[in-house]
Amino acid sequence: MFSLGPGSVCDVCLESFGADSKAPCSISCGHVFCADCLRHITRQTCPLCRVPFDPRSTVKLHVDLDSVKAASTGPGSAADSPSAEQEARSLHERIAAVANAGTSEANLRSLISECKTFLSGHPRSLFQDLRVSLRMIAYLCEVKSTLRSQNQAVDSFREQLEGSRAEYDELQVRLLELDGARKEAVNARRKAEGEKKEVQATAVQRELELTQKVSEMQNKYIDLLE
Repeated sequence: MFSLGPGSVCDVCLESFGADSKAPCSISCGHVFCADCLRHITRQTCPLCRVPFDPRSTVKLHVDLDSVKAASTGPGSAADSPSAEQEARSLHERIAAVANAGTSEANLRSLISECKTFLSGHPRSLFQDLRVSLRMIAYLCEVKSTLRSQNQAVDSFREQLEGSRAEYDELQVRLLELDGARKEAVNARRKAEGEKKEVQATAVQRELELTQKVSEMQNKYIDLLE
């Protein structure tokens, strides 16, 4: 902001100006922020217009705390207005409904966003019950998001495990088939070797018989010649 008046707030923390750390300070571009926020700015540029500024040239402004307090907390202020109280009550009731009945993650995030938007326009000292409830449902939302991610990871792992099991079962079947084929090959080889030995034995036996017959015929021929 360029000017400071009753009810003015810091554009960074959205809290009312006050004394000490909440004192309003003007930088070279003319915008005004509380001293605490200016101390915590990491880059020396205006949070609104991004114009660089020298912290040594910051000017601390005087503010009438009684006027500011009266403007921010007196009758007719935004904090005490029926509309603000009614909206805060409505948000609180919606949070209670979520706690009792549950809701989808999208609806929960939408409710969190609405609560943050509403509370950003009021000092942190106001609507403490709603702020506590907001932190609770924000934590619940993060837990649900984490749980959903973990469930997705578990489902993915299960799919991979089922695929691995199917591949393992297929390999087991193929190994059994190969083992059966190997046994058949071994049996066929043994059978062929046995048949080969029988043929060889039969051939030797016939050769012996033929040799014996030839020898007998030769003996008979010799006897006839004599």
